[in-house]
Amino acid sequence: MAEHPLANLRMKLKEANLLEKPTSKSWTKVVILLVVVCALYIAHIYLPLKFGLLLIPITALFSTTLAMAGHEGVHSSACKSKAGNTSLAAIIFPLFAGFSMEYWREKHNIGHHAHPNVVNVDPDIHSWPFTFSQEEYKTSGPIRRFFQRHLQGWTFWPISLLVGHLMRFDGLKYIATKPFKSKKKRITKIWLFDTSLILVHFMLWLALPILLGLSWQATFGFYVLLWSLVGTCLTAIFIVGHAGRPIITEYDQNWRLQIETARRIKLGPIGSFFFVGLDYQIEHHLFPAMSHFNLPKAAPLVKEYAEERGWKYQELGFFRAIWESTIALHRAWKTPSLVLDSSGELNDPSLLENSKV
Repeated sequence: MAEHPLANLRMKLKEANLLEKPTSKSWTKVVILLVVVCALYIAHIYLPLKFGLLLIPITALFSTTLAMAGHEGVHSSACKSKAGNTSLAAIIFPLFAGFSMEYWREKHNIGHHAHPNVVNVDPDIHSWPFTFSQEEYKTSGPIRRFFQRHLQGWTFWPISLLVGHLMRFDGLKYIATKPFKSKKKRITKIWLFDTSLILVHFMLWLALPILLGLSWQATFGFYVLLWSLVGTCLTAIFIVGHAGRPIITEYDQNWRLQIETARRIKLGPIGSFFFVGLDYQIEHHLFPAMSHFNLPKAAPLVKEYAEERGWKYQELGFFRAIWESTIALHRAWKTPSLVLDSSGELNDPSLLENSKV
């Protein structure tokens, strides 16, 4: 059998002990974040409204970071044991955030990670009414094409306020319909676990505060506003990892695909704390089961691996990446998807067709 393309790189990472999963560090970070967000939520109860509104962006930022730690649990990169990863993901995703961890695993781990930025396969580049490529623009209706051509870039960030709520809704739809779509066992233990914790989430966030005397207006208002801001924070973290990188129609080198459709975001230790590893998007895509604590040390090895093969390893500062991602959304309607071929070239398929004529 031929040697795996990442065999040498993986060996270097193993020799540096970067494939080990620091369980205690992962749980310590999660516990600290839980204490911080609980303290912030209590502060909102006792603070006057105007001070609470000033504080809520900070509350949303720490809530986002806690949610991102759940992303590690779903990738099995936080703990050495399966039970530890499942427990961590369950506490954060369905219980804390109300997000279905099973829906996220199917959409993100299976759909996105296997085919990043690949047309008609990666769910992250198919989000109605937006387009991420010229090909999708051409298949859209006239009203949607008008939106994509003239309004998409301007409305993307305001619409991102809906992302947290839409993720929750999509997860609820997934767990509600899964038993009817499953061809094997309809009700599984993980489905019951996921569903039960989401129900507890709504009881703790909405029913309990009202029973304890808070007004329903304040309770629902805080919930909607907080998770709207969390949605925008999540969008900022995820969009800079891939937007503005090549959109692919065909490819034959998966490892190059993982590197050249992502980018590394250059942050200091404080910014990196809040990203929970997604500032190292390239390394995360090559080794999704690697703990985010080890990604900074793995980055120089991965960069060397890419550059030895002549592959583009892009590094940008956060605000530059936000700018380039937003500009890419403005221009997505006229940006053709590319073919990633064995020659090492990224080719425009329309030019390839013209050359055959």
